[in-house]
Amino acid sequence: MSDTPDYDAYQSSFHEAFRAELYGIVDALPVGGRALDVPCGNGFYSRRLVEHFRGRLTAVDSNDEYLQSTRNAVGVGAEVLKADAYQLPFGRATFDLIWCAQSLISLDPERAVREMFRVVKPGGVVAILEVDEFHRVLLPWPVELEAALPLAVRAATEQEYGDAVKMSPARRLRGVLKEAGFKSVRRVTYPFDRTAPFDSSTAAFLTHHFGYLRSFVRSHLPRDLQKVFDRVTSPDSDDSLYREDVELVCLNAVYLARPSGTASPVAT
Repeated sequence: MSDTPDYDAYQSSFHEAFRAELYGIVDALPVGGRALDVPCGNGFYSRRLVEHFRGRLTAVDSNDEYLQSTRNAVGVGAEVLKADAYQLPFGRATFDLIWCAQSLISLDPERAVREMFRVVKPGGVVAILEVDEFHRVLLPWPVELEAALPLAVRAATEQEYGDAVKMSPARRLRGVLKEAGFKSVRRVTYPFDRTAPFDSSTAAFLTHHFGYLRSFVRSHLPRDLQKVFDRVTSPDSDDSLYREDVELVCLNAVYLARPSGTASPVAT
């Protein structure tokens, strides 16, 4: 998904539309000690971690623009470093909390998770927010289109990445975490609900989501269903998915993984 047009704008619209829920997830994390945000992206989560985490935060990324954005977001509240997620410049068992949000699509999950395992303390926790692109955004699509969209997502993902589930890292994440050595793995699913008429931030997210589907998935639909897709994603259509009886659910999964079955004294 990182290769689709306006990915940053798409992600920013997601953050803006569901800011309260996403910050609520961060606020439920353990606090105290040392925390790592990897990769930190534009600093959206780093900013909240600085506000929430009663300890020392380090944010790392390999992208210079993201690093500058994160520095602007956190000010002097965190250490912001350029680093490779596969070769973090920290010793073993350094962090009480490691946070990673929607980044495994652009990383090799096995390598990234192994490195997280190396730098988390034995009693610490790695928290990973990820999605299953087949079921991320639930909308009342016409039935024939709803059945066809997952097949189109699979075809698009295979064509782009050579892997049918690359864009759904949550599907493999439990196994990846266990293989890396984590003894305790717990998943918490967070549904974000919105009901039309949508506020401006939700409408903007919906527009970006349709734009992503249009650029990445639409061509893999049968021609007749491409026309249906165009109709229902147009704000001017009578059966548009912007209409006032539409409900939207956005599903997100957080995996909480511990090297051992017990929490460190600083965790709550």
